[in-house]
Amino acid sequence: MSQKGEKYARSVEARVQAVETRIMDLERRQTDSDLFTRGLRNLDTNYSRLLQSESKRHRHAVAAAQREAARWKVNAALALILLGLTAACCVVYATAQEEETPQGGPVVQYLPDDGRLMGDSVPALTRCYLTPEETEAAENEMIEAALLARATRIDNVTVTHYDCCAECCGKTDGITASGVRATPGVTVAVDPAVIPLGSDVLVDYGDGEIHYYRADDVGGSVTGNHIDLCVGDHEEADALGHRMATVWWVNS
Repeated sequence: MSQKGEKYARSVEARVQAVETRIMDLERRQTDSDLFTRGLRNLDTNYSRLLQSESKRHRHAVAAAQREAARWKVNAALALILLGLTAACCVVYATAQEEETPQGGPVVQYLPDDGRLMGDSVPALTRCYLTPEETEAAENEMIEAALLARATRIDNVTVTHYDCCAECCGKTDGITASGVRATPGVTVAVDPAVIPLGSDVLVDYGDGEIHYYRADDVGGSVTGNHIDLCVGDHEEADALGHRMATVWWVNS
């Protein structure tokens, strides 16, 4: 082979090696790209799961806060009523205990010579104070009694459950018939002909506890003595099924 031919062969060989190197580089980049795409998909999946978890936790927190706010609102109103009744009772009792002052002068009450006060010798038979827990329990009982006294009672009410999914509501925005967003554990759908929208709904499932809800929604299948309670998700709604309860409603 001539010198010119050898030079040409080396040139061709160098070009072939360059092409092979380029092909290997492209293959490596393609592999890196696939790994990067797979990583992005995994990151997107994890982020979506995190958003769903945080959204669910936020809904439960909002529901708990609304229940607590409603409870404190009722407590404050009844505490004012209780304070007024207590003051009125004290005035009546003090008036009844007053003794008429004789025309000859003021009434004089003689105390024992040993410095004791009247009644010191009478032993105390019962405790004259309540613990904070007993005070709170007594206040809650008075609040519930006051609410039930002015509420309308409905016996043998069917309680079903739904969540804000397309299968239950035909939509997913969670906006109720009253225009507010449905809150799990708080919102109930009612028949407005039986329970007016906006009413406070008190439910006794027979477990010795009164559960507080709000009538903010309606439903096509909710008629008569039937309420539909909003819960967190479809699985919970299916698990709870339906129950029978005694229901009171009162306009807030």
